[in-house]
Amino acid sequence: MEATVLAPWRDLAVVWLALLTMIFVAVPGVVFFFALRYLRRFKRWLRMPFLNAQVWALRIQQGTARAAERVANVPIALHSAGARATVTARGVIGYLRNK
Repeated sequence: MEATVLAPWRDLAVVWLALLTMIFVAVPGVVFFFALRYLRRFKRWLRMPFLNAQVWALRIQQGTARAAERVANVPIALHSAGARATVTARGVIGYLRNK
């Protein structure tokens, strides 16, 4: 069989393969294009709710930190007052003994 007999079929197969390749590449490409486009739009739409959530989370964090500091200051103040009283008592007792 001569090569020229199959040449049109070979050319048609190459064209057909190129078309199928373009279709298989174009369909996911279009899907990804629109997915990214709407994902950006969705991300822009979510910016304000996330910003509000962040503000509220910071407020809660600051309130918790203030409350924890107030609660922790009580035993610290009591301990430091006790330590001051102990040191003062030792100093007074030592002064009176040496007199």
